[in-house]
Amino acid sequence: MLFPKNEIQRLEVLHQYQILDTLSEAFFDDIAQLAADFCETPIALISFIDAEREWFKSKVGFNIPEIPRSLFFGSYTILQSEIFIIPDTLEDQRFAANPLVISEPFFRFYGGVSLINSSGFALGSLCVIDSNPRNLSLKEQTALKNLANLVVKHLDLHWQKIIDASQSNLHLLTERKRVEQNLYDSEARFSTITQAIPVPLAIFRISDGVILYTNSEFLQTFRFTSEDLVNRQISDVYHELVDLQKLLESLVQNGYLHNYEVKLKRADGSDLWAIASFQYLSLNKELVILTVIYDITERKNAAVKLQEQNEFLQRIFESIPLMIALIDINGKLQWVNQEWEHVLGWKFQDFQTGDVLEALYPNPEYYQYMINFVNSAQRVWGDFKTQVRDGREIDTSWTNVRLTNGQTIGIGQDITGRKQTEQALRATAEREQLMRTVAQRIRQSLNLQDILNVTVQEVRNILRVDRVVVFQFSSDMSGTVVAESVEPGWTVALGKNILDTCFQRGGGLEYHQGLRKAIANIYEAGLTDCHLKLLAQFEVKANLVVPILVEVGGDKASTRLWGLLIAHQCSSPRDWEESQLDLLDQLTVQIAIAIQQSSIFQQAQSELAQRQKAEVKLRSALAEKEVLLKEIHHRVKNNLQIVSSLLQLQSDTIKDPEIIKALRESQNRIESISLIHKNLYTSPNIGQLDVADYINNLAANLLISYQIVPGKIGLETNIDSVSLNVDQAIACGLIINELISNALKHAFPGKQGGTISIILRNTTNNIQMTVQDNGIGLPDNLNWRNTNSLGLSLVYDLVTEQLEGNITVERNQGTVFNIEFPQLTGHK
Repeated sequence: MLFPKNEIQRLEVLHQYQILDTLSEAFFDDIAQLAADFCETPIALISFIDAEREWFKSKVGFNIPEIPRSLFFGSYTILQSEIFIIPDTLEDQRFAANPLVISEPFFRFYGGVSLINSSGFALGSLCVIDSNPRNLSLKEQTALKNLANLVVKHLDLHWQKIIDASQSNLHLLTERKRVEQNLYDSEARFSTITQAIPVPLAIFRISDGVILYTNSEFLQTFRFTSEDLVNRQISDVYHELVDLQKLLESLVQNGYLHNYEVKLKRADGSDLWAIASFQYLSLNKELVILTVIYDITERKNAAVKLQEQNEFLQRIFESIPLMIALIDINGKLQWVNQEWEHVLGWKFQDFQTGDVLEALYPNPEYYQYMINFVNSAQRVWGDFKTQVRDGREIDTSWTNVRLTNGQTIGIGQDITGRKQTEQALRATAEREQLMRTVAQRIRQSLNLQDILNVTVQEVRNILRVDRVVVFQFSSDMSGTVVAESVEPGWTVALGKNILDTCFQRGGGLEYHQGLRKAIANIYEAGLTDCHLKLLAQFEVKANLVVPILVEVGGDKASTRLWGLLIAHQCSSPRDWEESQLDLLDQLTVQIAIAIQQSSIFQQAQSELAQRQKAEVKLRSALAEKEVLLKEIHHRVKNNLQIVSSLLQLQSDTIKDPEIIKALRESQNRIESISLIHKNLYTSPNIGQLDVADYINNLAANLLISYQIVPGKIGLETNIDSVSLNVDQAIACGLIINELISNALKHAFPGKQGGTISIILRNTTNNIQMTVQDNGIGLPDNLNWRNTNSLGLSLVYDLVTEQLEGNITVERNQGTVFNIEFPQLTGHK
């Protein structure tokens, strides 16, 4: 606390006025109210400053009668000759920790004028106070000064009255008693006031550090009882004695300490953080220190927690693999993490004054594009080409977060590797698509030229080169460009016959061995003059060359050099990638397959043409043979008819019925054979006979031959569509002839009617034939396998020997002959 130079004399004069501890007076109250009204403040005070207290004669908006001098502002006001103004107490280091500022009643503005009497002594002040920061206009300041002058004039009148009304001796006696009474009253008032102050307060002796006085707030804050503080030293509330020693040293140097942050301890040993103010005082002729403490433990803990959170976030920001930057509303860089510096190569210090975006995006148009992206504050990712410190461009992806204070957080990542991977994947996909296209074209087309044309076009599109050709060698190592895709404007090589003397002298031997070549610049590759001259004809600056090797005789180990697949860059030299060379290598394998496939196809076409010629000759020969066979069957049939006619003529001259019968049976057998030959030479298939028509015709002829009355004996047939060869057809015809003839002669005696059925079935590999009648049946004692009957004996022999089948007989309600034999497709 500061004192005027004439402090002792000032106090003597103040006491002479006998104004301290007097009752309220209307004049002073009116002045205070005028000050509050005119300055529009809630508080106005008229105070007089005693040795250790500031006593309020008049109060507006404030009820405390007095305050320790060290806690109020009057001690500073009386040091000023002009008005003393504090616009914001929290911004003034002298008062920022004052209990009246940081706690109730929260004084934030103070304006005071010193009450200076005619002798020049500052006795007190007239002040106005507000709970909000503010200032006084010139008009308000002038008014406050004028009101202060009125107070001083009234004091002078008061003083003059005291002088006139008192005698010197009486005055001295009265003054002594008054001082004693004031001392007593002062101690009582001090205790009352300090106990009412809502912040911890303590007084301790300098000589030994013993605590002389504390208020109740101190006891409550430090968790002491009043008994605990008996002979207790101030060092007991410090963790380290050295902290107290440093504090006292600073106090000695400055005379006072304000806003001193210190770590203390409570009675239970727990920590207490405080902002303290220290002031020298004289108490009962002892030098003591008044300390006022403001507990900031919660705020300190919150600050520590906030610091821990900030450090935690800092560790997170430094550990995550993302670039993070904070940019203020003016575009100035405020903070970056380590990943930002590592990826971009710049340091935060490099942009204390410069524009970070201008350095990262030097192109004006690109810079403006980035500015627009940042200003949009859209939480989307955008990809950018960013220039790092060494001048390289890398691929980055950024997004922005706009804060409420207008600042922007930029979050980015280096995606160069990802972009390269994506590009490689796209290139791989394009190569795979090309391989599928070529392979599909090979499967769909046997035209080698179409396949080569598609290949060179697709390769040029993927590699983005000026020309792609397929070059085919001749036997003398000259060759021809058989397929080409070329960018318009460059020389066309398609169809050119190229005679390369280098190849003819063995220069292309390495291609026979499967060597691939990737030349970035033909003039720096050490090529021979003849090779350079050849490439210059087609404006080639760089090329890829892969041999096309074709298997010889189906042996993979044996190959021949068919040609070359070549990519030309004509506009400029070019660095090639290994994957591009691999692509051509894979394509040459497909081309070799297409070449072999085309060669096989051509061979097959040649063989097919020869086979077709042979088939024409064979068909001609078969047609001639068929005509011959039909002629033979026709002549056989005619000859058999002649024999049948001769038998008929013979029977006409014979009277013996048995002979006539025998001749007729022979005639029927000949007719059955003749009918087969007739069907054969009229059939479209000379080697096979459709037995359905044959059997129906044969049975009908037999009924006619035996002169059966129509409708007397019926004929039923159920015959599958079966084709038999000549041998089986003749045998079946003879068997049916004999069995039907036998039924017509014996099954229906005495002109008895009935039915004869013929059934023919085609099973998987066999033929089943059934001939049955519903006549009287075979005699029970007849052994049909061993009989003198020529017909039945002939049937048995034909079935078992010629047809290689078997025969069974059923004698139930007539006679049933079941015959089964294997089907043959040719002559035996």
